[in-house]
Amino acid sequence: MAIFGMKDASNITLLDKASKKVAMYIDYANATTSEWSSDRVYATKKGANAIAWDTNRSGKLTLESELFDLKLLAMTVGSGLDQGSADIFRRETFTLDSSKAFKLESVPKSDSVSIFKLKDDGVEHDGSEIPQKITGNAGSVPTMVTDVAVTAKDVSADITWSASNGANSYVVYRNGVQIGQPTTTSFSDSDLIAETQYKYTVTAVNTNGQSPVSAEVVIKTAAAGTSTAGAVVKATDEAIAIATAIANAAGQSGLSFTVGEGGAIQLSAEAIVGAEYVAYYVASVNGATTITVGADTFASAFEIYGDAYIRDQSSGEDSFIQLHYFNARPQSNFTLTQSAKEPTSLSIVFDLFPNDKGDLATYKIVK
Repeated sequence: MAIFGMKDASNITLLDKASKKVAMYIDYANATTSEWSSDRVYATKKGANAIAWDTNRSGKLTLESELFDLKLLAMTVGSGLDQGSADIFRRETFTLDSSKAFKLESVPKSDSVSIFKLKDDGVEHDGSEIPQKITGNAGSVPTMVTDVAVTAKDVSADITWSASNGANSYVVYRNGVQIGQPTTTSFSDSDLIAETQYKYTVTAVNTNGQSPVSAEVVIKTAAAGTSTAGAVVKATDEAIAIATAIANAAGQSGLSFTVGEGGAIQLSAEAIVGAEYVAYYVASVNGATTITVGADTFASAFEIYGDAYIRDQSSGEDSFIQLHYFNARPQSNFTLTQSAKEPTSLSIVFDLFPNDKGDLATYKIVK
């Protein structure tokens, strides 16, 4: 009887179980491990095991590699490889020159740019996020709504305001709750309670988002049965000052930035020349390969052939050995650990199931 030794990881060919078509060939595994197990129970005689019963054998095939095809990773999570454009989150740093302008490497998606000044370490943010200047032009949310005016009867009120630059529509709030979204600069509110105080604000909306909130107008409805509208009520100077301060902090004035054509960024005059800034943004890029890990998508079943060589102890000759696993499915759990010190290692475990004959695998040796 020949004695053999083996020093090889199997080359693996995966066939889709349903179609019998070749799905993938893997010749880069560092290790392929077959594990066979069976639970055993005993009947004892005077405390010693006397009779044994074995349950059906189960198997696992583990593939470990520091190189991997993207198809292998996709297969493990039950995903396809989607080719084409994809949204990518980017971070770019820059030192501001006298123009106080720079250009991003990619064109950002609307309303996705965030800019911070950096501390001397070039990493930590120095202060809060710099607001994007609100202009109402392309790429900006509308300017703050002004001149909100309210006239009230006993159970209704009419609200008007000045048009906001860049607005597609408006949102009217009563006591902080949205009550309408007109496309014109007026709105009628109803079903109010007589002799009751109400607070109205308005914001402007476009595809980039919503403007700062207008100054608050406080009114009191008339006595029950009053059908004539009362005097026009507008925001107090204090309410206007508060709303304006909030709008300026949001980017209507002061330190801010604008996004121009092709990802051109312009910081306002308050920005510091020679300081380092960072931009975060989302860009749509072409040539991306996307693998999606779904909550309810899992790998298919495969038929696997493993090829390797074993060596005869006496003759030193190598013989071909093929391992055939009839029914294998990757486990849903897997770990991909990234390290700055070692190559990333991917370990995939296949559960092995028997075929219709009850066979899990065969080992065939060819001299």
